[in-house]
Amino acid sequence: MSRAGTAFQLVYADGSQDCREVVRSAFEPKWAVTTAETGQAAGDAVDEDVDCLVVSPDLPDTDPISLYESLDDTDGLPTVLFAADPDADTVRQAFRTGFDDVIYKNTGESPSPGQQSGASAGVTDAMEQAVDDAELSSTLETAATATTASKLTTTDGVSGLRECAQELVTTSAQALEGTTLNVARSLMSAAADEVDVKIRWALQSLATELDATQCLLYEHDDEGTRLVEEYGWRDDGVEDAPVTTGLDPVGDESLPAPAFPGYEERLQQFDAVCYDSTAGDDPPEYDAEQGTLLALPIVIDWELTGMIVITTEVPRRWTESVRQQLTAVGELIGHTDRRRRRRNELEEQNERLEQFTSVISHDLQNPLSVVNGYLELAMDTGDTEHLEPAVEAAERMETMLNELLTLAREGRAVGDIEPTNIGRVVSSAWSAVDTPEATLQTEGLEQLDEVSADPTRLQEAFENLFRNALDHVGEDVSITVSATENGVAVADDGPGIPETEQEQIFEHGYTGGDGTGLGLAIVETIIEGHGWTIDVGDSDEGGAEFAIEFDE
Repeated sequence: MSRAGTAFQLVYADGSQDCREVVRSAFEPKWAVTTAETGQAAGDAVDEDVDCLVVSPDLPDTDPISLYESLDDTDGLPTVLFAADPDADTVRQAFRTGFDDVIYKNTGESPSPGQQSGASAGVTDAMEQAVDDAELSSTLETAATATTASKLTTTDGVSGLRECAQELVTTSAQALEGTTLNVARSLMSAAADEVDVKIRWALQSLATELDATQCLLYEHDDEGTRLVEEYGWRDDGVEDAPVTTGLDPVGDESLPAPAFPGYEERLQQFDAVCYDSTAGDDPPEYDAEQGTLLALPIVIDWELTGMIVITTEVPRRWTESVRQQLTAVGELIGHTDRRRRRRNELEEQNERLEQFTSVISHDLQNPLSVVNGYLELAMDTGDTEHLEPAVEAAERMETMLNELLTLAREGRAVGDIEPTNIGRVVSSAWSAVDTPEATLQTEGLEQLDEVSADPTRLQEAFENLFRNALDHVGEDVSITVSATENGVAVADDGPGIPETEQEQIFEHGYTGGDGTGLGLAIVETIIEGHGWTIDVGDSDEGGAEFAIEFDE
């Protein structure tokens, strides 16, 4: 496999040191060449990073056919026999065994099907296919033919070999190139609401072209601590099945055993987990011995953002050209998904800012009423002592504005969490609401003196609950706030809320009277922002009761 600064890697096996040096000089520096004097050394040098294998018959310990058959993995590995003489039997046997081409040392030419008079139809077809696929015919017709037959004293033979090897390694990626270009065009033109569909189509297209059983895209979760399957295509058509899937750091003992044994060997840093949470049987296993797994990291802006994982049922060699194309597609998918997420974030931010305007106008009514009331009282009586509560209410308005604006920008419903006395919060909320004729009773709140909460936002929630009771019951409403087994309840003595409307009252804009339809929506946002829940039902007095349950 090529690395930075190196195009491809070649293994050349030849017992002749002179031939090895000539080939090395001809291929380097564009190729990284590993030479082998024996078949054993060549077999040891062939690994998954090698892009092309060239074998000469001049080996002291084996012949090219036996060497080829001894290799564990030749699927997808371009292999060339560099023969000394145009021997028809050698050519037939090489193609029958699996060699991609035969190049003659003395001419640099590849045998044409017409030259193989003794070849069977099947062998001839194989040779025609090999020559056609490599697109060598037109190139090799112009190759020079003047050289000695006994040894490489000119560059004609090795030039033909170099052209052949270059064609073979690039041809292996040409079939994928058209697919990747189509995928790239589709992803780059994807609208925000098309991204999910087009990414899945891209994975399916790649898998189909590569004859893969799975093509999966993993991305970091919100915490950035584990890779989770964000998109996937499988040849069994269950990509939409509910699964729990992830790649977690090795050593997380809380996770079950990997569903694909062999992943940890290939990925080194990750165990893979892929379980269907609805199925009772064990998940299917990935056979590391029979199939092939390719896991390519997706790096965007020098940051590992995900991984594209491809599996096949049969062993396959992934050439560097194919890896580079898949990596590019993976990064393009990552950029596309990031762009989609950014668009969604901007849309959500705009929606939050629109809601912010409504929330501010609604929640400022209570302290603004207090300011107006005390200012009028001070003006009527001339007593400046009435200005102090007006100033306090104005300061509360400023605090609310600053905190709500910060939370709206950050997309959060609550701010800093601290131990909070619920009784004190309820008392402050009641004082902030203009309730001259209403009454408040509390029961058992002294036991809720260290609840983890944002006191400012929680006070707003209680203010809105109190204001809701005043608006719908009347100014003489009686409200009871009581501690429950795992939370707190706010009940009134009004007519209650019809059961048919109880599921709708927390929706933005919903109102059963002359209100704005924001108060209870704000309450739900604040409560859920704490990780709590809120439900509405009937109180013992026949009115409405809002039950807040704290998290466990």
